[in-house]
Amino acid sequence: MSRLLALRLCLLATLTAAGAVRRVLVTGANKGIGLQICKKIVATQPDAHVVLGSRSASRGEKAVADVLASEPSAAGRVEMLQLDVSDEASVAAAASELAARYPSEPTPLHGLCNNAGVGFGRSIRETLATNFYGSVRCCAHFVPLIEAEGRVCNVASASGPNFVRGLDAEQKAIFTSRATSWEALDACLQRYAESTDYEGVAYGLSKAAVNQWTMQLAAEHPQLRVNSCSPGYILTDLTAGMGATKRPEESNCHVAPLYLLFGDVPHPEANKGRYYGSDAVRSPIDVYRGPGDPPYEGD
Repeated sequence: MSRLLALRLCLLATLTAAGAVRRVLVTGANKGIGLQICKKIVATQPDAHVVLGSRSASRGEKAVADVLASEPSAAGRVEMLQLDVSDEASVAAAASELAARYPSEPTPLHGLCNNAGVGFGRSIRETLATNFYGSVRCCAHFVPLIEAEGRVCNVASASGPNFVRGLDAEQKAIFTSRATSWEALDACLQRYAESTDYEGVAYGLSKAAVNQWTMQLAAEHPQLRVNSCSPGYILTDLTAGMGATKRPEESNCHVAPLYLLFGDVPHPEANKGRYYGSDAVRSPIDVYRGPGDPPYEGD
């Protein structure tokens, strides 16, 4: 065993023994916004440990090296987990692998950040498979590994409220009402996916679905702080050529996710499953609220 590896393991063991480790899984973290979230977690949260989810093992290991290069103090506090959120078998295997790494910890995670996603220009079915059902799939397998009072951060987008804003009253209610059931939401999404009349709305639809389902997930797990957020309009592979100007490292894309994962997030029983703007301020899910605008005060 190398001296460096031994030091990392010693540091991790010390933190774990002290009960100080807050371990967070970030999906889709080998590049872009996910990678920047990982870098900011280890740079600003000295008691945090990052599990960097990556569909490709080689790209994931490269991303781990990138995190360590940017923040040497993260040695022993970042690891890679191979994970394809669009594949049920991959997610199940990843959850089993993570549990096996920490056999003495029934709930090894402090939080889960569902960041993995695909961008514009894809079919509705393909977009939903990753952006929405991928997050649902991850929660089904990883929420049981989250400690009591832990966190779930679902990365959504301002495209969600912008999509909902243009709907008729009946459709808008499906995406905004706390009374919407999983069955009603799923059936609605399948109708969109089976139609050829809605091309071009796939991304906004997927993120509107994330916001609605976040409320449902919060109601199912009242012991957790479950919320969604927008990271802002950031220049990544997903938005290349679409007008975004700031790359993740030049932006505040990490602000809202880190607030939801580690900040003083309200935990009132009647108002969970909230959506936050890129400035980490409460925002509505049916109309765009810009950074710096007054916070949303509704339900």
